[in-house]
Amino acid sequence: MNLSAHSSNEATVGLTAVPQPEEMERDEVRRSTEVTDEGGSSFKHKFESGSNMLQRFKREIFDDGTKEQSSTDDSSQQSSASLQTVNENLTEGSLEAPDNPPDGGYGWVCCLCVTLIMFSTWGANSGFGVFLAYYFNNGVFEGASKYDYALVAGMTVAFGQGLAPFAMFLTRILGCKPPMYTGVVMLFCGFLLASFAKKLWQLYLTQGVLVGVSIALLYAPATTVIPGWFLKKRSLAIGMSLIGTGAGGVTYSVSVNKLIQDSGDQTWALRMMAISCTITCIVATVLIKPRNPPKPTYFNSWSEVIREFKLIFSTRVARIYSVDLVAVWFVFALFGYNLMVFTLSPYAVAKGLSAHQASILTTCLNAAQTVGRPIMGYLGDRFGRINTTALLTTVLSTFMFAFWIPCHNFIQLLMFSICIGSCVGVGNVMSTVLVADVVSPADFLPAWGLVNSLGAPFLLECEIIAQALTDTKNPSNPYLHTQIFAGLCFVCALVLMLVYRELRVRNCLQEQLESLPNPRMQYSTDQEQQKNYKNSASEKEYFECAEILTANPINFFRRMFYPTKI
Repeated sequence: MNLSAHSSNEATVGLTAVPQPEEMERDEVRRSTEVTDEGGSSFKHKFESGSNMLQRFKREIFDDGTKEQSSTDDSSQQSSASLQTVNENLTEGSLEAPDNPPDGGYGWVCCLCVTLIMFSTWGANSGFGVFLAYYFNNGVFEGASKYDYALVAGMTVAFGQGLAPFAMFLTRILGCKPPMYTGVVMLFCGFLLASFAKKLWQLYLTQGVLVGVSIALLYAPATTVIPGWFLKKRSLAIGMSLIGTGAGGVTYSVSVNKLIQDSGDQTWALRMMAISCTITCIVATVLIKPRNPPKPTYFNSWSEVIREFKLIFSTRVARIYSVDLVAVWFVFALFGYNLMVFTLSPYAVAKGLSAHQASILTTCLNAAQTVGRPIMGYLGDRFGRINTTALLTTVLSTFMFAFWIPCHNFIQLLMFSICIGSCVGVGNVMSTVLVADVVSPADFLPAWGLVNSLGAPFLLECEIIAQALTDTKNPSNPYLHTQIFAGLCFVCALVLMLVYRELRVRNCLQEQLESLPNPRMQYSTDQEQQKNYKNSASEKEYFECAEILTANPINFFRRMFYPTKI
């Protein structure tokens, strides 16, 4: 009998059955640094002090050095390399928190810059209603009909929204500033050359095309700067930046109307807009600063240009159901918004009000937007962005039918303008944050571009539809059909937002269900534990989620109106 061998076997069995402290410590180190890669890296680190971790790695590496003297040199080199790697990882702060947006700081300066951009682009465009009324009533351009002037109004909106993805493509290639400076030049040329326009086609090219393209080149790069600076306060920051739209509408509506009255035509009003819009946009473009700007590729490599083009105009986001819902919701919300804004002043004149009173209504509408848009952003952060959007869209639908149609005198229309102005910009405020909430950062730009450009062809005919729906045979209210159509747009937007809410609630409940322990699986072999678990809070929560997620019409509406912040 070989006792030495027998003793060796017993020792081996004993070591296998009862791990030694050193091996337990090494196993703990190995478990603490385990890395898995299932659909993405998942790191299981024990957050311990750097000195303790180094000591443990030293013991693990050098523990068996005396047993294998023949491989001393190789093991020493490997140990040194391992220790150097660990030390570098620790000294470089590999376990630090991710670089999240600061929710403040220079971001507020960027927020002010975006406000100035909105002031002189979409805000200035809000004052187009004054030009529209002047063109209608005075026949400035020979042979032009009301549909021709309405097309000019539609061109600025369609180009401004539809070319936003192209503006972002240029931003990725050239950086943020060059497209914006180009937009400043085009904005100046558009308004200035429009003041010299004598024919209708000249008005199309200047106040229609040039101004519309400049809006896209200015506002699109500026809008995407804010999400890089804000996270928890993102809706508030975007809402505050959109103050510029309402403030610009108030300022330019009053100033343009005054200059037209004093000078007798639109010439100096357009030149005033060229000068003031250019100055404010230059200041904003100089000061605005993306937080983590991508490195411009320029046109040095066509492969990079093609790659950026495919990134911005990716069709993959069009197959994301939630993005499609937000995009179509935004189309209806923006369509109803434009119908209401451009129709309010002519409707007031049709009701017997003077042109001055009609301009006061437009001014009050834009002033209410100045106050209402940041409040909408705050409410979105406080009570949930989808909840706030659905509630405000419901209010808009109600105002369209129950408030606007019965208005007949100046006081009633004044109150309507204030009430509707406080919430009518919900589409502009919430569209960006809804997109940012539902897609990954890599998909944000193509998704944002899809949401902005999808409605461009429809917005081109928006004011034309408003004029076509005018019923001259109904002198008491020739804009009744336009009012009904605008109200139905907001109703469709509400339905889409509720469907979108059901989708988001369903996803949240599914995640919650997966995080809860399944009582059937966990206690299927232990009847006593299952009995004790039966009436616990976790079980009730589990079965409640499972029941609501059951596919049937009743649960669909339960999820749609499920009380939660989302």
